[in-house]
Amino acid sequence: MRLRLLTAGILASLAYGQTLERAERAFDAGKYGEAASLFEKAHQESPGCESLFGLGMARYRLQQVDAALIAFQSAVQCDPKQVLAQLALAEALAQKGNLNEALAAYTRVLKLEPANTAALQGAATIYLRGKSHNQAVEVLEKLVRVTPSDPQAHADLGAEYVAVGNPDGAELQFQEALRLKPNHPSALLGLANIHLRKGEEAQAIALLQTVVTMVPNAFQPRFLLGSAYNRLGRYPEALAELQHAQRLGANDSELYYHLARAYGGLGRTAERAQALAQFTALTSQAKEDTEARRRTLKLVEEAKALVDSGDLNAAVARLEEARELRPPDDQLLFRLASVHYDLHHDAVARSYVEEAISLSPSEWIYHYLLGLIETRSRRWAQAQSSLGTALRLNPSSADVQSALEAARKAASEGHE
Repeated sequence: MRLRLLTAGILASLAYGQTLERAERAFDAGKYGEAASLFEKAHQESPGCESLFGLGMARYRLQQVDAALIAFQSAVQCDPKQVLAQLALAEALAQKGNLNEALAAYTRVLKLEPANTAALQGAATIYLRGKSHNQAVEVLEKLVRVTPSDPQAHADLGAEYVAVGNPDGAELQFQEALRLKPNHPSALLGLANIHLRKGEEAQAIALLQTVVTMVPNAFQPRFLLGSAYNRLGRYPEALAELQHAQRLGANDSELYYHLARAYGGLGRTAERAQALAQFTALTSQAKEDTEARRRTLKLVEEAKALVDSGDLNAAVARLEEARELRPPDDQLLFRLASVHYDLHHDAVARSYVEEAISLSPSEWIYHYLLGLIETRSRRWAQAQSSLGTALRLNPSSADVQSALEAARKAASEGHE
């Protein structure tokens, strides 16, 4: 018996290897649908980290981002030290818009490989988008040490030095970027901004005119050039640049402030009043958005306390109010689904957790909750599918394994 089992294991391993090779050949040939099917088959024949990563890559190339995320997360769970899987997961999460989760994946890579260029660039991009200036500086300083010949890295670091109040350091970085690549637009723009801060409008205008020629459809150079012309009282030129910036689709409060200034300088009082009204409206909206974020955090904290005290209906009311105040948020939706599940509002809970999964498909606990909801609703096929996905994403969870076995048993016994 032992010999027969050993022989069967060897044969299964050989079959897995052959299937995996076929999957890799299909992927290299650009046959991503075929590759995905073969990677799935290879994983069924012999579960392994390599087949999960390959499956994720094939799904990603097919632009099936949610399925790719599940596969990448499974590969990471299979082997947390698999750097390529972590990087692929981070990129897919960033594409999905889950920037905090993407940043966490890049951070895990940097713990394994502190000089990993792709992870440093990815983390820097997220910090730049979020205007987290101090964190961006820290990552970009590492990046320029790792890639000293990258002009964009120097230009980005220069811009962040400006943001944290280090103009001297910024100027050095912009100059280095220009040494590496003369007429680098971002570096020229950064230097122009420094000149404006010093009150050197003429030098700034010369640089900005060059940038506008190079990137005519970029908002920031047009906006800065218009504001520089305003400072010198060159209102016709200021208005032309600011109106061009406006046509580029910008809806920035500072743009309308400078438009009002240019209109005022030209004696166009009605248009000045309209621009000021728009400036006021946008400024008020920004304040309201800030207050809404604060109110949301407070409501979520209140809901937590109410759940702990057992007042689930009041907790739901707080969470529903929080949901109305902000754009879709997977964690808030999951909280709502969890409380509705505890209240046995299964249809509502299902709706919320499905929306959470659509926003963040690689969170195992969201699939687990959906599996529990489907189990209680006696929808056995759906329950097994959700719990199976949860287990794939978190193979070490005894709770998920137990729930999946219970759903399979109930389905096999034909429970209604």
